[in-house]
Amino acid sequence: MQIVVYRITGQQGWLRVPDWVCHECDLTIAAVRQACEQVGLCDDVLTIKPWLTHLHEVLPQGAHHPPVVLIDGKVYSQGVVPSAPDLTNFLRGVLAKERIPQGGIS
Repeated sequence: MQIVVYRITGQQGWLRVPDWVCHECDLTIAAVRQACEQVGLCDDVLTIKPWLTHLHEVLPQGAHHPPVVLIDGKVYSQGVVPSAPDLTNFLRGVLAKERIPQGGIS
């Protein structure tokens, strides 16, 4: 599993957005970390990137408004702070599906 949080920071040409601008981004990162801890995921599944300098990655995914949370390359949330309990439940579901062997349960 790979989780990527894109926060509104970085520099694109003359436009520079400092790290402190997006309070929602900080809350999103905290919610994602809390959910990861609840399901026993280590920090090695979480990557935090500046949205502005990674537009080429996020725009094709449909992620137009930071903060963005991608889980395995799919948009989980954008533009809002996700609920940590809802994200925890979602991650548990993803992990449960990953544990089922291909071809289903025999």
